[in-house]
Amino acid sequence: MKHSTFRVLIGAGCLAVLPALAQAAPLTSADTNGDGQISRQEAMAAQDASFKRLDSDNNGMLSKKEFDAGQPSLPDDASDADKQRRQKIVGRWFDRIDADDNGKISPAEYRKAVAPYFDRLDANHDGTISEKEIRDSFEKADQAQQSLEKHGN
Repeated sequence: MKHSTFRVLIGAGCLAVLPALAQAAPLTSADTNGDGQISRQEAMAAQDASFKRLDSDNNGMLSKKEFDAGQPSLPDDASDADKQRRQKIVGRWFDRIDADDNGKISPAEYRKAVAPYFDRLDANHDGTISEKEIRDSFEKADQAQQSLEKHGN
């Protein structure tokens, strides 16, 4: 049960870390010019591709169902409480992104919600995200998870 809860927490954390980068396994999948870094332009292009991939009905908007399908899933042994927690977290994030409160996320809303996370990952503020900055970000997330585990949460 503890591990399932932590997976939910880490999954929720990934929602807040430029989803296209978090899902783009190797750095090279977002690094389209091959320079070993991800520029803001490359990150936004990866975000646009992520949006298109999630838009399964190709109507140019994301429904809650489409948005939910693109988020990290729970492990098979997840409890009902973990499932409810994930649903609540994903629902809150959807509602936050849906700025005009019409029950759908537009490409502009999706981009606007993600833009601040580029700046967070760009730790040295040089306008690009390096592989080291991504690794450091995930290392901090791992440390936070270990701290939670250590304190019994």
